Amino acid sequence: MTDTGEFSCGGYQCKTEGCQVVEEKTGKTFVFVTDPQELFVPTDDYYIAVQLRTRQPAVLPCQVTNPQAKVTLHREFPPEQIHVDGMKISYELKKGFIIYQPQPSHAGSLYCIAQLGNLRQMSTKYMLIYVHYPSAPPKPVIEPSSTSVRTGENFFVTCTVLGELDISVEFSWEFPGQQIGRPQYVKESMQQTRNGGQLLQESKSVLFVDEARTVDDGAYICNAQNLQGSTSVTTKVSVLPSGVRGRT
Repeated sequence: MTDTGEFSCGGYQCKTEGCQVVEEKTGKTFVFVTDPQELFVPTDDYYIAVQLRTRQPAVLPCQVTNPQAKVTLHREFPPEQIHVDGMKISYELKKGFIIYQPQPSHAGSLYCIAQLGNLRQMSTKYMLIYVHYPSAPPKPVIEPSSTSVRTGENFFVTCTVLGELDISVEFSWEFPGQQIGRPQYVKESMQQTRNGGQLLQESKSVLFVDEARTVDDGAYICNAQNLQGSTSVTTKVSVLPSGVRGRT
């Protein structure tokens, strides 16, 4: 039963003494190892976690040992059979149930029922967890309150990301004052905004530098990260001696 699945084999053609591999050919086949008492391939797990990602199909294996078994999909709470229309959700004998465009409504505890003749069995349970994945890594924009300041003055650097709604963005900073252990004063915020008629989420991180010193002169790096990846942007701030007029 546990051997049910895809098997592959490889062939090698040798043209020189010592059988040097010059070509490799591979064949695949799917084998059902049937059992009159077990319709599902056994598993030791009572629950199997399945992550549902936006724009990425999810598979609930529900692997049967007999291709003649009829398999249906069910929700535990509230108890109901899930409609499989072949478009949004389909069933493939060698893969299982495929949810093509996962939605928050798909989350929860699901299981399969297999029936063959008078034998009816329930599969292991699948705990579906929905995660709203972004379509791309964030694209931060960095801007200092002034490109040059005098020693003793305060300034700040703002890092902003415009992106999809309900996507978490994490910020981190690298700045010259870290070399001497200058504390990091950061304020983060998130709000909805419209850009070109489209409703977007504006995530913002502001790094404050109080009473600038010469050690604060240099590059300020903001790293913005979401579930798809991270992007870094850099700006420079010059710290001038007292009495020298700074540029805004």
